[in-house]
Amino acid sequence: MTAAIDRTSEEPRAAIAEFVRDRAAALDRGETDIRTDIARTGELGLLRKGLSGECLSEMVAVIDEVAAESLTVGFSLWAQRMALEYIDRAPQFLRDRYRDDLASGRTIGVTAMAAALKHLAGLGELPLVAERTDDGITVTGPIHWASNVFPDSVIVFPARTADGDRLVAVVRADAEGITIADSPELLALGATSSTSLKLDGVRIPQSHILTEDLANFCGSIRPTFMMLQTSFCVGMARASLTEAVGRLHGLGEQFTGEYEELSAQYESLRERLYRFATDPTSIAPAEFIRLRLDGSVVAVAATRLEATLRGGAGYATASATNRRFREAAFLPIQSPSEGQLRWELSQYE
Repeated sequence: MTAAIDRTSEEPRAAIAEFVRDRAAALDRGETDIRTDIARTGELGLLRKGLSGECLSEMVAVIDEVAAESLTVGFSLWAQRMALEYIDRAPQFLRDRYRDDLASGRTIGVTAMAAALKHLAGLGELPLVAERTDDGITVTGPIHWASNVFPDSVIVFPARTADGDRLVAVVRADAEGITIADSPELLALGATSSTSLKLDGVRIPQSHILTEDLANFCGSIRPTFMMLQTSFCVGMARASLTEAVGRLHGLGEQFTGEYEELSAQYESLRERLYRFATDPTSIAPAEFIRLRLDGSVVAVAATRLEATLRGGAGYATASATNRRFREAAFLPIQSPSEGQLRWELSQYE
């Protein structure tokens, strides 16, 4: 399962995991944000893993190991890496303009593509409307939710035209006409700078239109999108199961069967994730949906088991157990939500 992972990257992966571990509590308390972690990941050369058709196992392992220390950072790394993935598939001008800065972590990336995946599943229209101009488009409408939103972030988003065209474009968060809402108070993941945005006649030059073939573009990036989301589920589940196994004694012995069943589900999930990452083209689309759904279910169950076994000590908000339990509450509602994933799977039955 792990043979496809290049052992030469073990040292930088261990370095970023330790870096994140040391900052996890401060992130959870809102004393800092994820820009420092993303920059350090970029400095170590880890954000470039799996680009341009290379095996994705390395990037899966990075997010897996980071999320075991902090889902906050694992989630933001996913968003950063997806923004980089989009730019890596863009026309040359956009690659030259943004690729290296995103890969190094000097520029923070925002993936606002959830609405596109939902739209293509037949579950809603794109909320952003584009109007053609002589030199590009103007865009109006909301981005209902996005993460890594800082004033100098780069946003990749989908939009529709009155003629029925569907496109993907790139804009800086500080462009004229963009209003960033104040970040709401969250149960966890506050350091991800997650919020909503409103665009009002934002001018996008033709050079910043990534593609006008939304369906094919989303089809090409969706396996990576789903696998890297599953990566942070796997990392969180492993951390919780590792904590739980040391507490299966005394009263905790009553949970041995539940632990063993959950461990088997986790091992199946992780095996599939790394196998899919090695050769995604051989995997049916429904299997990526099932993988992502199973990732969420296993991670939530693992954090609940850990919290149960840890008892009162895990109820304290300063504990890592409590942090994981709160962070995991986000997984069923993160786009694609558990409801969307279940609905999509039902279309294959």
